[in-house]
Parts: sequence; structure tokens; C-alpha cells
Amino acid sequence: MFNPNPATKGNCTIVFDLDEQKYLFVSENFYSLFGVGVEHLHQNTNFLNGLVKPKVLADIERLTADLPPGESIQMTYHLEANQKQLTEKRTLTVDGLTGHKIILSNITNALAVISTPGPFGEIGLRERFLDSLINSQTNFLVRIGIDGKFSFVNRQFLKTFGYAVDEIIGHHFSKTTIPEEAHLCEEAFSNCINNPGKIIRLIHKKPAKDGTLHDTEWEFVSIADNEGDIFEVQGIGRDITPQMQMREEALQIKDSLEALINNTQDHIWSVDKELRYLYMNQAYVEQVTYLTGVKPYRGQYSYKHEGFSRQIIDDWTVYYNRALNGERYSIISESIDPVNGQSLYFEVSFNPIYTAAGDIIGAGCFGHNITERLKIQKELVDQNERLRNIASLSSHELRRPVASMLGLIGLMDREDFYNPENKEIIAHLFTVSAEIDAAIRLVVDSTMPNKTARTK
Repeated sequence: MFNPNPATKGNCTIVFDLDEQKYLFVSENFYSLFGVGVEHLHQNTNFLNGLVKPKVLADIERLTADLPPGESIQMTYHLEANQKQLTEKRTLTVDGLTGHKIILSNITNALAVISTPGPFGEIGLRERFLDSLINSQTNFLVRIGIDGKFSFVNRQFLKTFGYAVDEIIGHHFSKTTIPEEAHLCEEAFSNCINNPGKIIRLIHKKPAKDGTLHDTEWEFVSIADNEGDIFEVQGIGRDITPQMQMREEALQIKDSLEALINNTQDHIWSVDKELRYLYMNQAYVEQVTYLTGVKPYRGQYSYKHEGFSRQIIDDWTVYYNRALNGERYSIISESIDPVNGQSLYFEVSFNPIYTAAGDIIGAGCFGHNITERLKIQKELVDQNERLRNIASLSSHELRRPVASMLGLIGLMDREDFYNPENKEIIAHLFTVSAEIDAAIRLVVDSTMPNKTARTK
């Protein structure tokens, strides 16, 4: 299908189906840019056939054949008829519907600058325009000869790294690399030379003249002459130091948070909407492994953990889904210690995890071992019960014999101690004393339940 709308002057887009060997889209200005008629595309499945030198055409076909899906190559070539120098970025994609391999070509006429003659002539004006354009860029632009020496650097490069032109031009690119990463630059340079047209990416630290290190990101591509021979490597780069610093700070914060989370004995984990583990701290991993004998892993479906029973899986599926539906709540979960068979209790809170847009993407869980707390609570309850028993014994079992003793003492004849009635009263006092002693034993036994068990 041919594009009915004119494209931007000097630019052209071509879409070609490799499997069907036919053009799917061609910009209308293709014919004026390449200087051919409509019949050219009908007669040639390779639109460069007959327009560039056979050697250049063969190199381009080889590069295209070696191009992996999703990758791009960039190449510059001259048209034989009108001597135009064109730059083409060629990308291989795969059609999601048909599965066909598709070549997308974006072609630019780098010298298609319309100008009017002036005191310097059209060529001089064009050169001044291009020089101004290059030096106004915030990115770096460099060219390096096949001998590894700089042949051009733009103003932004010199400004950022603090060099004068004569301190860079003619010097080997190793001057602006650090020894630890020199092999990265050498490898990228070699790849460019050995893979014409292929874009080579590189991230490395580049030192300024004063020793300051800058994190930089580059795309390099080789440049060939009219005969197809490579004579330079061109690189476009940018300073990513602020981004790398922010990334480093973010990683440090992340590491600190993970260290803090992994140093707690509480259990912290999360699952996604498919109930797969998103995150687990070390305490959770160790506890699940201890209780089940099977270690959980990130990305594993929680309901496929081999150590969980069907009942546990069903219960926790309900818990997770409640949180995934937006509910925040807590439960008390009971587990059995596999070593001593005692019950372990955990208080678990469930919280939905939201995106910035308000969509729920998972459930976050926080578990705390409350076994000791419940044990203490039970002991307090038992203690309160014993205190109530003591109060009851004091008010009933002990008060009655004490009252009897006081009454008997009041009946004694204190003036005539040998009064026969005193003997009877003293006998009753012995009986009451025994009752008091028994009541006191009940009180003592209520405060010491273990002793009660032993005496029984």
C-alpha cells in the first residue's frame, strides 16, 4: 500500500514484508528522494537495487539477513545517480497477527537543507547550519578514526569534560577512559569496526580533565566511504551521572530497608493477584521452612507449596482474596510446632496493595508470633481465678471457724481458769483450730496449683 499523504521533505519510510516479499507502505516522496519512477518498486523487491554500488548493496543485504528481531542497524550510503548521501535506520520486527517478519526503514537525507545563496554560498551556509546544529546539542557527538584517535568532538563534549580541542583531536580515545573500564571501550570500538551499520551501546564512566568521573551512555555506529570501506566510528552520548546517582541512592535505601526487614523476627510477605509470592523476608522463609519442611520461593504459587495441607490452602486462599478485594483485617493463626507438638499462634494482618492509579495488584501480610503473649495472658487469667478462689475461701471457709474461735474465747472463765466449763471450751477450740488450719491449707493450695496436684 502506498502512502497517499506526502511525508516530511527529505525523509522517507518504507515497510516491507519479508515473508510475502512485498511493500506494505512507502512514503510518497520516495520517488523524488531516490530519483526513480513508480515502476522501480514494481520491478525490485529490494528498493536499493541499481541505486547503490553492488558491493554496498551486498553488504546491506548481509547486514539485513543477520539482523535479529527487535534489533536495528544504521547505515549511510550514496546513491549512484544523484550522489545523495542517505542515512537509513533499518529495524526488523515481527507482525503480531501474521507472524511475518517486517523490515521498517526510516531514511533521511542528511544534506536536505534548503537554503538560499549568500556571501558564503549555499555550501558554506549549509556547513554553518550543520555546525551550529551539532554544537547546540546537549548530547555528546564524537568521531573516532579506525586508528582509535578522535577526529571530531562537539562543544558539549569539550564543555562537560573540560578539554580544549587540541587536547582531544588526534589523541587516542583511551585518554578519556579509566583503566578499569578501558576494555569496555575497546570492545565497543572493535564491535563497530567488525559489524558495519550495527548500533553498539555502551555505558561507562568517563573522566573529566580535573579527574571528576561522569557516568555516560553511548550509541556507536561505523561510517563507511563511497566504496563501502569503514573509515570512522561515530558516537552519540549523554551524561547520565544524575540518574546514576539517584539510582545508587535508591539502591542504598532499598538495601537498608531490606536489611531492616530481614533483621526483624516478624514475618513480612506479599502475594500478587494470582497468589504468587512477590516478596518474603528471611523470617517468613525460615518459619515456613521450619513448620513444613519445604522452603518457599519468590514467584511460587502459594497454594502449590508442598508443605501446606489442603485445609490450610483453602483457608489462606480465602484470607488473601479478602485483601485482594480491598479489605484490611487481622486474624490469629494456629500452627503446630513439629518438634514438640505445642501450639504456636501468629497474629496476621492483611492489607491490599494499590498502584498509583488505585488498582489493587496484590496483598501485603504482616505476621507476629503471639504465642508467648497468649501464654502470659492465660497465666494472668489463671492467677485472677486463683485470687477469686482465695477471696472466696477467706470470706467463707476461714471466716466461720475464726468467728467460732472468737466466740469460744469470749465464753471462757478468765477469773477461774480451772472452771470445768473451760475444759470443754478448750476442746472446742482445738476443733476450731483444726478447721482454721484446713482453711489455710486451701488458701495456700489455691495460690500454688502445682502443689495441689502434688498433694493429690
